[in-house]
Amino acid sequence: MDHALYVVQTPHEDNEDTLIHPDFTYKLSEAELVKFVRLRAANDALFTGKRNTSVIAWRAILKEMGIQRRMSTSQARKKWENLKKKYKEMKNPPPGVSINPTNWQWFSLMEDAMEGRLNDSEVLLSTSSIGDDGDYRPDKPRKRTRDPYHSEMELLVDGDDTALSGETAQDRADTSSERDDAEQERSLLDRAALETERLVMERERMVMDRERAGLERELASLDRERASLEREKAAVERDRASVEHERAQLEKERAQMDWDRARLERDRAALERDRAAPETRRRGSGNDGSRGTEHLADVDMEPASIERRQKFLDLFEKLIENF
Repeated sequence: MDHALYVVQTPHEDNEDTLIHPDFTYKLSEAELVKFVRLRAANDALFTGKRNTSVIAWRAILKEMGIQRRMSTSQARKKWENLKKKYKEMKNPPPGVSINPTNWQWFSLMEDAMEGRLNDSEVLLSTSSIGDDGDYRPDKPRKRTRDPYHSEMELLVDGDDTALSGETAQDRADTSSERDDAEQERSLLDRAALETERLVMERERMVMDRERAGLERELASLDRERASLEREKAAVERDRASVEHERAQLEKERAQMDWDRARLERDRAALERDRAAPETRRRGSGNDGSRGTEHLADVDMEPASIERRQKFLDLFEKLIENF
């Protein structure tokens, strides 16, 4: 296999990301953010995943927007990743967390971008005329000393494929910057997730406190109703005992009345027997005749007394029945 040996100069050690002022971060306006998302969605084919294609594609987008000297490709990439992360969190929240996606103003825009509805929303860009590094130098460079001489390395070429024999300082800086950006972004997302979980737990705790207070009020109401029922039950028991006592008294009086009535019946029967005795018994002489007359007087007076006692017993019985 034939190989050609070439000696080439490596790119400048300082790329646009390292030249960005450490305290300067460009903030996109709403109109710029809409155009930023549309251009990224329409030119998704430029982001093939191959080495350095991402930087070139972002340069083309930033140049189309006219902000290539205010925002670096690293900042643009981070902005796009943050938008995607936010969209995924709003689209698929964690289990048990209720989120209204419409509360985020860029949800509809990102949903259109992620679902391919913005593929034809902007012009298709070309990476053939993105210019050189000088066109992407930021307006606020960070001062640093750099070697005026560039290192050289050997590049082996086999057909159309090229491979670098070593890792350049720019590659290491890019890798380190991307790793730091990823760590910082992960930390921010973790803090945001923890804050969201804390807010959800606070809302759930407030709901549980309200429900517990409601249950305690209902329990107190039930206790009051139970005490009222106990008092009513005691009153009913007292009334029942009083009624039982009065009933026992009436039973005793009724038994006494029955006994009196039986006695009256016996007296009446005895009177009837005395009336039916032979008349000769009332006749006699001497003292016997006077005693017979006295006995007859007693017999004649007793029916009146018996009648009065009978009327009294009848009235007393009616009184008991009415009671």
